[in-house]
Amino acid sequence: MKKVLLLAYDFPPYTAIGAARPNSWYKHLHENGIYPTVVTRHWDIDNNFKDAYVRPSSIQTTTIEKNDFGTLIRAPYKATLRDKIIIKYGYDKFSVIRKIISFLNFLLAFPFFYFDNRKALYKASKEFLKTEKVDLIIATGEPFILHKYAFLLSKQFNIPYILDYRDGWTTRDDNLKATGFAKILNNFYFRSFEKKYLGAAKFVVTSNPFEQEKIKNISPNVILKTVFNGYVEAEIDLGKGVEQQSDIFRIGYAGTIYPYNRLEDFLEGMKKFVTEFPDAKFKLWLLGIDSQPLQLNRIKNYDKVLHPFIESTPRMDKAVLIQSFCKCNCLLILTNPDTRLLPSKIYEYLPLERKILVSVNDNSDLKMIMETTNGGYNCNNADEIYQALKEMYAEFLATGKVKSTSTNYQQFSRRNQAKVLAEIIKEELK
Repeated sequence: MKKVLLLAYDFPPYTAIGAARPNSWYKHLHENGIYPTVVTRHWDIDNNFKDAYVRPSSIQTTTIEKNDFGTLIRAPYKATLRDKIIIKYGYDKFSVIRKIISFLNFLLAFPFFYFDNRKALYKASKEFLKTEKVDLIIATGEPFILHKYAFLLSKQFNIPYILDYRDGWTTRDDNLKATGFAKILNNFYFRSFEKKYLGAAKFVVTSNPFEQEKIKNISPNVILKTVFNGYVEAEIDLGKGVEQQSDIFRIGYAGTIYPYNRLEDFLEGMKKFVTEFPDAKFKLWLLGIDSQPLQLNRIKNYDKVLHPFIESTPRMDKAVLIQSFCKCNCLLILTNPDTRLLPSKIYEYLPLERKILVSVNDNSDLKMIMETTNGGYNCNNADEIYQALKEMYAEFLATGKVKSTSTNYQQFSRRNQAKVLAEIIKEELK
């Protein structure tokens, strides 16, 4: 059985979306002939709390746990000066001082360990490798300082490493759009580190194929593989037996709404629909969006005619959220072709077998997945959204539901994508 050392900063019990990818690999790689050892930090506070990243670990020693999945090493996190200011005074005071400290850490962590507040993961990995042998090191997700750790550990212990990108680093669209000093930092300073780490990697994995061309522009000789994100089968099972509701035509949405999302296209299409059908039994059901007041106001301020058709809720736990999705007749995805980031909600929506409406067509990876799975409506503009709403509502009135035609989505389970990764690793290590 091949052995891998997996460097992952975000990891349960921290529940950020970035933690799901390494956690699924930890749980399923052993099923495919790969024994994983994960090195992460001690997390004590759930993602629901704003200060999860700044609180010091309650356990200030490195711990090692072995179970049926593999080995889990947790390193302590110590609060920095910036963290201590936040903990003592909150987020409203000394913001200028905090920003200066954060910027210095951000700038100098790569050349100098002194400024790196995550170096406990590197130290724990180094201690482990002094006595244990692995075949491969994997640095997954952000922060990209993990790439530095993989590079250094590879040199010190003569072990090949791979880099896993959930999203891009200097090639990320919003970084490429930077101007002034931020552009210089991205395109020259941080890119010099990224280029070095890419050049020494055995191969590179991305969750989004569209990132690969941009990475090739930095490091033309790099070997690139795709391992998608996905859905957790056990979470989808939480919705078993929950049927679409037939009293009101519901379109559900959950997750972060970003400023760049083409939300207004959907709202304009929705406005056309409710203007034509003012008595429609229809709701845009915003699940958990009460925790995003700026974006909720963005929606409510678009046009008062929409107010009777919008309902939002506080945050909810996973089981309730999945069951709420299942009550919906359609599920909404927001994106933007100018900021190509593949929304992870697509993987969760597909196995729930509800019609999906995309606002708007990204002409990239999401389009490919929607076409591969026959997921629903991939709308280019408000008029197409209006037509989709009108068509679904007619079906809803006739049958009390909206039939899904999604298929071939099982490939996107976290379990199956872990199998893809395992096969890539075994092939590359031959």
